[in-house]
Amino acid sequence: MITGLLGGMPMFWPGLLLSLVPAALLNRPVGRLLRAHWAVGFLLLLGLGGVLTATLLPDAFRWSESAVRHCAVAGVRPRRPHELLTVPHLGFKLAAYASLGVAAALAGSRWRAGLALLGAAAVPFAVAAVRYAVPAIGRPCDVQDAWDGVQGVVLGAVLGLLAGPVLRAVAGRARAHSV
Repeated sequence: MITGLLGGMPMFWPGLLLSLVPAALLNRPVGRLLRAHWAVGFLLLLGLGGVLTATLLPDAFRWSESAVRHCAVAGVRPRRPHELLTVPHLGFKLAAYASLGVAAALAGSRWRAGLALLGAAAVPFAVAAVRYAVPAIGRPCDVQDAWDGVQGVVLGAVLGLLAGPVLRAVAGRARAHSV
């Protein structure tokens, strides 16, 4: 399924691999900024690189010369739970944005986690704005895509909030055993 989905995006995997470079170089400063483990910074940066690669690279790397500025806003609403499993390509989109939500929820303090979650929830709308502003990339602006992205961030945040205490306990035990 994912291979079929990504077949129209031949630059996704190279773009994701290129996202590893800033994620590897900046994970510790971002982790410190969030007052979280460096792995949280790595996940946040790699997730952001994956989202940007999947959503902003031109389809099949063909610039659209005749593209017009248009943004679909009709019928926008949060998806129902059954739609999350049945709408084509939605699972990939949710997974891409969920990594941002997980990383943001694992930020050190509640204040930093809230700020990181707010930033993560703004990413889908920023992507829609870029798609609208640069129609030549051939990726249509669709506000439903933005709401789907927000749902992915929220699902990831719930997973991060549920996994956070377990991960912190495991990390604490690992530190206690290494002393």
